[in-house]
Amino acid sequence: MIWESSYWKSDLLKQSSVLKKRMAQKRWTDTSYAKCEQSIMIGFYSVRKLIESKKLTDVVSDSTYQLRTFAPTGKKVTLLNHHRIEELYDFAKPNRQCLKLSFLCNQVVHSYVFSLVFEKDMFSAVLVASDHQRSKALIEIPVPKIIEAFEMVGNDEVSHQRLKLDPNKGDYFVENFR
Repeated sequence: MIWESSYWKSDLLKQSSVLKKRMAQKRWTDTSYAKCEQSIMIGFYSVRKLIESKKLTDVVSDSTYQLRTFAPTGKKVTLLNHHRIEELYDFAKPNRQCLKLSFLCNQVVHSYVFSLVFEKDMFSAVLVASDHQRSKALIEIPVPKIIEAFEMVGNDEVSHQRLKLDPNKGDYFVENFR
């Protein structure tokens, strides 16, 4: 559990600034690629922990994103080929799906497929699928959506909460409001 969320949220705002700079970056080394991966993965892990710790308003925790997904081609995704995404997913027929922020966090944290996308030499998106999702769909998360999510979470403030004991679970149901 997270006790004091302000540190986590301020780090998310820093990750957001880093990603904004990465979008304009021209030269990519192995180090910059790895640091970008870290920013995204640690950022989504932080968002997930803030959601699970009930440190966000319900509006933010339950937020959704309309994203493109790509169906698998039928070829099995394995450790030896997971980097050959153009062979594994059908990019000619993208679908649109509304996905919850918590689902996206899990996709990144448990990513089996994870690839940065560059359009016209600019960092534009991340392609991701978790170990459980890899045979169902590949998700494209545009960098501006990642930045938007990190900033929304980083700026979220819970002003009051309502707790109700759930006797079946033996724990409290929590609602957070701004």
